[in-house]
Amino acid sequence: MSRNISIGGVIAAVLLPRETNGRPDWDSFEANCKFLKAQGVAGLCVNGATGEYAGATAEERGRAVSIARGVMGSDGLVVSGAGATSWVESVRLAQDAERNGADAHLVPAPHFFPYDQNDLAEFYRKFAESVHLPSLIYNLPAFTGGVEKELALELIREPGRIVGIKDSSGRLDILEALTAGGPQDAVRLVGNDAVLAEALQLGICGGAISGVACVLPELTLGLWHAAKSGDAVQFGLASDLLNQLLVELGPWPTPWGLKLVAEIRGLGPASIALPLSAARLRQAERFASWFGPWWAAALETLEAPEPQS
Repeated sequence: MSRNISIGGVIAAVLLPRETNGRPDWDSFEANCKFLKAQGVAGLCVNGATGEYAGATAEERGRAVSIARGVMGSDGLVVSGAGATSWVESVRLAQDAERNGADAHLVPAPHFFPYDQNDLAEFYRKFAESVHLPSLIYNLPAFTGGVEKELALELIREPGRIVGIKDSSGRLDILEALTAGGPQDAVRLVGNDAVLAEALQLGICGGAISGVACVLPELTLGLWHAAKSGDAVQFGLASDLLNQLLVELGPWPTPWGLKLVAEIRGLGPASIALPLSAARLRQAERFASWFGPWWAAALETLEAPEPQS
């Protein structure tokens, strides 16, 4: 279903919590989606890296889209990842997402095997010919093949359904090139929280798909609104808080650290895909001890009233 909705703003990349038996905890997933909508995010992104798409079944991924659509109603955006091992599988997942109410597709390169840029060019073109909704290149080189700047620009400039990019590489060169050389309506989304503040300062993004926003939407939205309002003081404070958080999350595999935050905040169980060693358990205890007081102080900073003139 296409609602001709703008793709931008703070879009939360949603976790898929699981019970101890490995089944999705759909009640927690839906509650998290409702919390995020109430906080004012522009949309929800499901079935991306934060949602651990590679370990989810097609049925689970379709249900995630359906629940997100039900929560957002007509008020917000639902983006669904179409990551898979082949373009045929990606297309099937995308078609399921369309039937379940997605507004746009997030398309990483096929995972596991390395592919060259010509392979990826053909993959993205075949995908775009086979779907009905706008599609975003999902540049995710840490987990799949990376899309180089030249190919990304070529695909986005071509007429068709590839309308922009979510760049999770941690670089800004593609977003800079799109900003400078268009097309003007290209969707430019930051996908790596570590460079969001810089991208906002440079004015080269129209939004973000953020894992941090899934569990701490107050922080990401605070940064976003400070940038849009030109509040340099509040922007600096929010940027510093985000950097502090990312330092603490750094030792954890994606998205384990976010799941720890979710559990502490009551947003879902910290279901981890692997057994945790004794060292990891101690690390989790240290993180929880750090996070509680840090977040209490962070909320005071984010909610601080504007100084009177």
